Amino acid sequence: MRRGRILTIGRVGGPHTAGWRALSARGFADLSPPEAEHAVLELPTNRAEYVGVLQDMGDYPARSPIGQRVPADDEVAALRKVAGRWRAIVLLEDERALRNAAGLFSRVFVLDPFYDSGALLYAAWHDPAIKDEHSRRLAEQAGLLVRAAPLLDAGTAILAPDHLPGSWNPRPGWRKPRPGEDRRQLAAWSVRTSLVLLYWADRLDGVVCTARSDVVASLDLALGPRATSSALDLPEPAHIADAQAAREAVASAAGERWAALRRLSRRRVRNNLEDVAFALTTLAEALDHPARAGSWRLSLGETSVPDPALLIRRVLNGHDPEREPPLPRQKMRRRPLCLVAVS
Repeated sequence: MRRGRILTIGRVGGPHTAGWRALSARGFADLSPPEAEHAVLELPTNRAEYVGVLQDMGDYPARSPIGQRVPADDEVAALRKVAGRWRAIVLLEDERALRNAAGLFSRVFVLDPFYDSGALLYAAWHDPAIKDEHSRRLAEQAGLLVRAAPLLDAGTAILAPDHLPGSWNPRPGWRKPRPGEDRRQLAAWSVRTSLVLLYWADRLDGVVCTARSDVVASLDLALGPRATSSALDLPEPAHIADAQAAREAVASAAGERWAALRRLSRRRVRNNLEDVAFALTTLAEALDHPARAGSWRLSLGETSVPDPALLIRRVLNGHDPEREPPLPRQKMRRRPLCLVAVS
């Protein structure tokens, strides 16, 4: 963030993706998350309505549902220009990370599960009956978006593509496995998820923030044994709405602290890590959350990560990802900085 330009509050208009617009236009955003999930799960009883929702989510007919959707350069450039230079990259399903990032960062980029929904629309057009798996996935993701509504509506959170480029992804079109599927699939998906976070943190000049233990373990694998870490205890909000309210209550002071954190973090060097951790701790205390503090860790990686596609492939094949020979390295624009929960 440039000096003299301090973001003071989260209510800055940002682009809402087609998926969130489609849900809001039909009133789902006004429901509780369980109500929204149930309502979307009922959509297949009216196939025309179900197809209409998917068409709106996929920006049809402006965008074809055929083939994998890939973020264009102008999409990424628009995200990079969004106000709020001290920014976190968070998973939509990671509620604890969302709660904490809402106050600790000036902007939160949330990976959008509806970014590439073309396959669902194509199936709804052509399959004899709507698949239960598809309707469940749509309903679960809708419920998660509605849970994040306080941050999305305020502009605190901006949706970003849940996408890996082809050079990082050995399985284009791969979907999240169900909990009971093969453990290698589940482990590889966790690695894939950590790499999506790292990729977008690199593209958008942000900080990875996660509280999911499987993703934290995969991030540690990607960052490697030479990563530097600093422990910190952060008071945490109890709910997403509480996090947004606390953010607005200290808007002016938070803006100055976000700007200071941005300046501190621009030099991704080991000597700065303790200073960034201390600044985050004092900011969390200023937000005055009543809940007990949680344990977190701030980690700084190297200038490269193991080749992402080969790393995922090793895990899929059940091999030790750190076995010899070592994987070739993928250069990053900046050394990755990650804020992760440890308890």
